[in-house]
Amino acid sequence: MEGFVIIGKVLDTFGLEGELKVRPYMPLEFFEGLGRIYLKRKGGDYVPFELEWIDFMNDKVILKFKGYDSIDAVRQFKGAKVYLPEEDLPCLEEDEFYAYELVGMEIETDKGKKLGKVIRVQDMGPYDVLVVEDEKIVIPFVSDIVLEVDKKKKKVIIKEELIPF
Repeated sequence: MEGFVIIGKVLDTFGLEGELKVRPYMPLEFFEGLGRIYLKRKGGDYVPFELEWIDFMNDKVILKFKGYDSIDAVRQFKGAKVYLPEEDLPCLEEDEFYAYELVGMEIETDKGKKLGKVIRVQDMGPYDVLVVEDEKIVIPFVSDIVLEVDKKKKKVIIKEELIPF
């Protein structure tokens, strides 16, 4: 398998029959219809789990693994990160992309000034921000500022006059 993409984190158990509460790192619709996910702990391997069912509660995902039918059986998964293989991600339109694809891209203004590489994409509620290498530059990921995302060239072009340097 190529790579894995993080899609959430197990927060805690939920109920008494082996359910888990997950903080999603993707929109909730992304989880609908998933049949298998992978869990991984720091330094461990990616371990596949078949899903018996998925439900939603407010902004959290509640899921149940096949064969894990008690709170004691799933308590061990608390804190684990939830992953999918990259090739299992839903296909996007040509002008769409996942936030993880922005990490490592070069930020450049429309006047040609290079600002550094994106080290992470942070959810700020109504919009995401691109955090640049030294973390001194944070760029709101909104259409008034971000003019273009070029996946092939691994570059994000932003409007210079809207960013205070």
